[in-house]
Amino acid sequence: MQFLVVNRVPLKVFLFALFVASITSTPYLVGELNAPAGGAYTGAAISPIGVQVDYNSHLAKMWQGRRGQWSYQLLFTHEAHVGLPLVQSFYVALGALGGVLGLSLPLMYHLSRFILTAGMVLAIWSFSAYFFVDDRRRWLGLIFGTLMLGWSWVLLIVAPGLTEQVSPIEFWLLDAFNLLGALYMPHFAAGIILQIIALLSYDRWVRLGIRKHLAILTIALAAESIIQPYMILIFSTLFVMLTLFHLRVSKLLNWRQAAWLAIPLGIHGALILYQFFAFRADPVWSNFVRQNQTLSPDVIFYILGYLPFIIPIIFGARRFMLEDADDRWWIPILWTALVAALLYGPFPTQRRYLIGVQTQLAVLAAYGWQVGVLKRVKASFRLLLTVGYGLAAAAVLLAMIWVNGRALSNVDENPNVFSSSDEVRAYDWIRSVAQPDDVILSTFDETGQGSGGWIVGATGLRVFIGHWIETVNFEFKVQEVKQFYNSTTSDEDRRDFLRDTSIDYLWYDDFARQTGDWNPADADYLERVFESDTVTIYQVLQDE
Repeated sequence: MQFLVVNRVPLKVFLFALFVASITSTPYLVGELNAPAGGAYTGAAISPIGVQVDYNSHLAKMWQGRRGQWSYQLLFTHEAHVGLPLVQSFYVALGALGGVLGLSLPLMYHLSRFILTAGMVLAIWSFSAYFFVDDRRRWLGLIFGTLMLGWSWVLLIVAPGLTEQVSPIEFWLLDAFNLLGALYMPHFAAGIILQIIALLSYDRWVRLGIRKHLAILTIALAAESIIQPYMILIFSTLFVMLTLFHLRVSKLLNWRQAAWLAIPLGIHGALILYQFFAFRADPVWSNFVRQNQTLSPDVIFYILGYLPFIIPIIFGARRFMLEDADDRWWIPILWTALVAALLYGPFPTQRRYLIGVQTQLAVLAAYGWQVGVLKRVKASFRLLLTVGYGLAAAAVLLAMIWVNGRALSNVDENPNVFSSSDEVRAYDWIRSVAQPDDVILSTFDETGQGSGGWIVGATGLRVFIGHWIETVNFEFKVQEVKQFYNSTTSDEDRRDFLRDTSIDYLWYDDFARQTGDWNPADADYLERVFESDTVTIYQVLQDE
């Protein structure tokens, strides 16, 4: 197979990229068009609920960028802590750009998501085109790499007991599938684009020896270390293995040439080490690391989740090994093998390593589908089989888009992602009077319900609790808030709590009313400073 350098993307691919970006933006447009009178649409999706929590987290970073605060801090916890430059700077920079352009943060978020989703589609096409000469296989690689998800949802039917604690991964595991992640968050698409740029730049540097490609590789890895720092285990191991192969087997590199790889890998590693030690130098950030547990589900979820890719890969494996394999195919093979090895490794971030694996599986599956599956059926049935198979694998993605769009058309059934006129007024008021370091007593629980996340997303101010991971000692704080609103708690204990946690304002809304039966209206240590039908804001009076 000849070495390919792809310089041209067909117009049809550009149109497909715009189509995909548009379809994945439809639910949010529906939400904006159905915002209540006097209220606002937050910009968050309905399902899965975890994306609402993370959406507010990303807006928190964007607020800091909009304020020119480049040292990122956690806004979902009251404890004072140092800001970390470069950490989460993708969203910080996005917020700063939104400020320059005069765009609201939700609009800036979704505009970037649209652009990067389209860019991701083009990048996956380029990756597929790097392995295939004919457009038919390139399109297969693109479809496998974007629209197709998995079939672990069948566990809901055949083994419902397995899904009592963990849902099928197509419903929530954004790391596992390219377009599922891009549907909700722009940094997923950005990460995939950078992965592809890094891989193609490395391979072109090896084969052409042009240092421009080494420079591009260096920049891509540096940016990837900020957006997806977990991927260092994949990139460092992969590039070392590929370089050894090209030194010993293909002879495309000598040791002097290979030494240049120390520059991109060194910068990539240095940025990761900086974040590693910075997180552990401060107790608040250390707690964040401890709570950032993203462990893998049972292996059956992965097997069924990637079954639409595994089937054609198996059918094409024999032909692949005997006839068509060349050394460039080590990229997707080794990447996939490394991911499989890391998914149950001794790390708290196991499933993070799935990011981008669909890109690698896509080209392997496209090859297998063309030479291993379609060759076994009559020519007249090949198109029908391909379309049917693709629709079966894309069904969950299409369903997620439809479910979110339908839900966002009904404000009354999904009030969480819409701000009422009372809430909008309260957000505007608190944003106009509070200082960035003021702390608001909010609510938030294990199910993701509460005011904390929405306050941060709408105002960029600090709250007591509001995120499963970014709130220090999250489970303990859930109980503290419940105790605060318990009518049996003494006023003395409440005063001590407010003083010890440096609370400046208390946000009293329906979430707070549901948390406990104590009403702060008569507390002489609180002053009512804002009031509407559903939201009351109290300022904590300082002890004299």
